[in-house]
Amino acid sequence: MLKIACALLLLSTYNCAPSKGKKDTTNINNSAVIAKNENITDMQEKGFKKGTILVTKSKDCPYILNVEEYKDNLDPININEFFKTEVPEQVWIKFASLRMPSRCNDARPVSILEIHKRKE
Repeated sequence: MLKIACALLLLSTYNCAPSKGKKDTTNINNSAVIAKNENITDMQEKGFKKGTILVTKSKDCPYILNVEEYKDNLDPININEFFKTEVPEQVWIKFASLRMPSRCNDARPVSILEIHKRKE
């Protein structure tokens, strides 16, 4: 009985461990694209949120993302993967919340899944 319990415990531990395979980058769009003929309802139906990116003077937290639907500030940790030179102020964004320590005092960390420049 003890052997069976140990085997089940090991099996369940193995299944709960994170995989060590390649990182899934299928959702990452490395080039930020201006949405042509952007329509607010079309973008919202696709799951995008209307956001504004603010540049801060903090070294640890260079950008703060404000999304209209949320009252709290967001810290986009992977924004440099999408914009190499200039980060736009107005964006359409899809993001995922992260469970990690915050780099900013007043913003929670998020990972950008997809982002597009937004016309004002």
